[in-house]
Amino acid sequence: MSTQDLQWLLVRKSNSYLVKQKGLGRVFSREPGNIASLHSYKYSGLVNDKAVGITPNDKQGVDVITKKTKVSPRVVKGARVNTTVKGGARRVAGAVANITAKHGYRPDLRKDAVARASAIIRSQQGRQRVPKEYPPRGRRIEAVIKK
Repeated sequence: MSTQDLQWLLVRKSNSYLVKQKGLGRVFSREPGNIASLHSYKYSGLVNDKAVGITPNDKQGVDVITKKTKVSPRVVKGARVNTTVKGGARRVAGAVANITAKHGYRPDLRKDAVARASAIIRSQQGRQRVPKEYPPRGRRIEAVIKK
């Protein structure tokens, strides 16, 4: 079994998840388990034994996906744990922070995980209703309108 460092050296130059575009200045990644969507060793979901991914749920809430550390790299089916978190923005942010950092999984990813979950919840809430406009009232306004 190879180490994380060796795996990173093998996949960092070319893999199917890389997003390289001119003018961006950074290399992005679409790999599962990459919270920041940046192509770096710290955020890589492919090579890290402990990786956290946050995706929107079908209806409301977010799915927090974590990798099991003791599973063989050749096992795909049971290698990930999917936790669904529903509720308001504060509840989801607290639950994501607890899953990623409080229980000692990946404390360095807490800020990025909470930011991703908050953005997903914000996108699910929809737009606020625009208040209805009423015509101006009063004697002075009527006088201005008549002139």
